[in-house]
Amino acid sequence: MKIAVTGASGFIGRYLVEALSADGHEIVAVGRAGSAGGEAADDRVTVRETDYSEESLGTALAGVEAVVHLAGRRMTREDEPNRLAPFVEPNVLATENLMRTAKALEIGNVVIASTIAVYSARNEAPYRETEVPQPLNAYGLSKLMAEQYASLYARDARIRLTNLRFAAVYGHGEKGTPALMRFVNEASAGRTLTLQGNRLISVDQLYVRDAVGAIVAALGETNPGGTFNIGCGDAYTVVDMAETVNSVFGNVGNLVTEASHEAPVRKNRMDIAHAASVLDWRPLYGLAAGLSDFLATRDKACDR
Repeated sequence: MKIAVTGASGFIGRYLVEALSADGHEIVAVGRAGSAGGEAADDRVTVRETDYSEESLGTALAGVEAVVHLAGRRMTREDEPNRLAPFVEPNVLATENLMRTAKALEIGNVVIASTIAVYSARNEAPYRETEVPQPLNAYGLSKLMAEQYASLYARDARIRLTNLRFAAVYGHGEKGTPALMRFVNEASAGRTLTLQGNRLISVDQLYVRDAVGAIVAALGETNPGGTFNIGCGDAYTVVDMAETVNSVFGNVGNLVTEASHEAPVRKNRMDIAHAASVLDWRPLYGLAAGLSDFLATRDKACDR
């Protein structure tokens, strides 16, 4: 199958392109000028640039049978939590243009990467796809808007649409800002991991290869489409994450807790039973296994 991947040079995109190519698919790696990846090293991969306008997407997506839409803007520490404007063009309007282009080119299979941030503490935990989402912040709202527009458009265009709501994805190549990635960077350098605030706060952590596995499952012929939660099936506390990182990265015992309080908190995780039932997808990596593969992948990349 000829598959386009937007945001192909991004964190998840690089793993996905490699996996799809290894499975024998022909890949069109799509991205903005300067970020699409340059000349492809794999002869199964073609690189095309776009500014995510309908016109340029029409050229970039020509001839493909399916699209995986990973491109978008994530929340950063500098963003105001409730300011929507920075996310409208890259997350909402780009999705609109992609869906319109898919209809024009008669591309019948679209998979969109969404996020656990469409949920918040106002939703019952574990989060289920049948709930009405209450977005965590403006980023989560923008991804929910993209989901809903794509679903609206897909009905009329007869496109099989799959929205995958990913938990926090980690792995080699991810930026160092999430807590788990900061722990990895500190442990790799042999530094002390310092925990502040409530160390019982928990995070649904998804290893990048499991995220890729979910996308591959969603591209399969038996998938009817729809919305699916894609997480690890649990949530790890901050102290669990720190201790596991130290164990895997050879930094055991190098941990200091400066917790101001330890009030019990609920596990904000996603129920993944729907993905298991319909997509026949389940995570293969627990936290320790994911971090071990992370380390092996990083070491292999450093040896190249």
